[in-house]
Amino acid sequence: MRRSTLAMGTVIAASLATLLGPVSTAHAGPNCTLGFCSHTSNDSNLSVYIAKNWCWSTGTTGSATTSDPYCSSSSERMWISPGQDSPSGQDWDTFRVDAGWCYSVKFTEAEWYGLHEWWVTYNRVGQSTPFWVKVENNAIASVRAQRYGSCP
Repeated sequence: MRRSTLAMGTVIAASLATLLGPVSTAHAGPNCTLGFCSHTSNDSNLSVYIAKNWCWSTGTTGSATTSDPYCSSSSERMWISPGQDSPSGQDWDTFRVDAGWCYSVKFTEAEWYGLHEWWVTYNRVGQSTPFWVKVENNAIASVRAQRYGSCP
C-alpha cells in the first residue's frame, strides 16, 4: 500500500514539475522538490547505507560514481534495515554499493507521461572501491537483492 501511495505522489509531483518548469537536481538540499523527496527502499535481506547528498551537477537516477558524496556538513548518512525506507519527508539522494558486492535495484521514476521503471545490476565484485548511486527527487530506488562475491 505504501508504494502505490508513493507512486501516485510521484506522478502528481512530476506533473506539477512539468507545469512549473525545470528544477535543478544537481545538489539537492534539505528541501524536496514540490514536496517529493528522493526515496530509497530496502527490499533486500541486508542493510543498505544511504547518504543525504549527491554532490555533483551531473548524473541522473541510477548514475554511479566511486567518489564519496561528502560535500557539506549536511552530508548525513545512515543504515536502513531490511524492510525499511529512507526517512519520510527527508531528501536522501544516494545509496552505496560496497566493494566486493553486487546489488539488484529497481528504479521507478515519474515522467511527464507516467511512471518509468527499470532494473540495474551494480556489480562491484572484485573491485576495491564502492559505488555511490544517485536517486533524483522524482524517483524511488528499491534495493531488491544484494550479495557478496557474486551477483544475485
